Amino acid sequence: MEYRLNTAKQLLDDTKMSITDISYHCGFSSNAYFGKIFREKYGMTPLQYRNRNIDKQNVLN
Repeated sequence: MEYRLNTAKQLLDDTKMSITDISYHCGFSSNAYFGKIFREKYGMTPLQYRNRNIDKQNVLN
């Protein structure tokens, strides 16, 4: 599970893939389950994680 979540984080950071595509690419059976597990692990949804990282990049630029 840890590997799949780390892969998802990397894809959220480095690609413009949809969250649904990322969830299936990382082996989750549904987008809802992916969101639930991601939120439990990181305290935010995948979309919040992606947007937070976009905000950080904008500050650095």
